[in-house]
Amino acid sequence: MKTLPLLAVVLLTLLAAAVGGIAWERHQRNLAEASLLTAQGELKQTGDVLKEVRALRNDISDVEARLKTLGQNRNTSGESRREKINAALAGEQCAVVAVPDAVADSLYQRAAEVAAGDYSGAFARKPDGKN
Repeated sequence: MKTLPLLAVVLLTLLAAAVGGIAWERHQRNLAEASLLTAQGELKQTGDVLKEVRALRNDISDVEARLKTLGQNRNTSGESRREKINAALAGEQCAVVAVPDAVADSLYQRAAEVAAGDYSGAFARKPDGKN
């Protein structure tokens, strides 16, 4: 008779341990699922950021290509303008005479005044290619 209550206590202890183990595993599974959902959300956000970075890089590449084209056009127009000026001045004796310092200073002052106004760099003494 003493074995029956002892056996019941052992069985109840084993049952309590099994229920506790199942509850602990369920808790661990819930934590793992929550961690998985968090990781998936972060991965999606990272993917979105990468898409945006790629789109920005494409935009930058387009702008660089347009700037390169504008620079080439500017150099081409500057070269043709210089060729026209050289052709127009060919044989002119006045064109080879040095400009007096007073005239050059006056022109530099006028260029500085124009550059101080907002003329988008058109008269800011910026070279337009090889001079």
